[in-house]
Amino acid sequence: MIVTPKNPRDWQAMAQFLNHYAHVHPSTDLRLIGWVSDDKLVIVAGFNAFMGKVAQIHIAFAEGWHFSPRAMLDAVFHHGFIEAGRDMLIGLVNSNNHKALRLDTHLGFREVFRLPGMHDDGGDLIVLAMKKDECRYIRSSRVLLEKTGSD
Repeated sequence: MIVTPKNPRDWQAMAQFLNHYAHVHPSTDLRLIGWVSDDKLVIVAGFNAFMGKVAQIHIAFAEGWHFSPRAMLDAVFHHGFIEAGRDMLIGLVNSNNHKALRLDTHLGFREVFRLPGMHDDGGDLIVLAMKKDECRYIRSSRVLLEKTGSD
């Protein structure tokens, strides 16, 4: 089930989850979306660093979770591209984090820049990006909206 913070306590809990599992420090512009399974928060996506037509995206999974339900992906990318009005989402990843790189490239992100040795433990800092017109998830959310008659 998709959840968004309803109050400051919810926001704090989701921000702490994102910090714990993805080492993202909360910022005042941080927007959060989560996935709850069996009454437990297991995925949190966050958006911040809104600048021009770009925002940074962060995704964190609880231990034991290795995938995201399609409904969560649709909601996350709908928020980033449609609700937040961004034309590009960027992610910063350590080149040593092979699991995150596999997931991000599977989702459709591509490497646009690399800073050799600039991430933790000597890893490269990789800048990944996805443009709105490259995102297959907002296309599917549009189809869902059309089928349900929502907007």
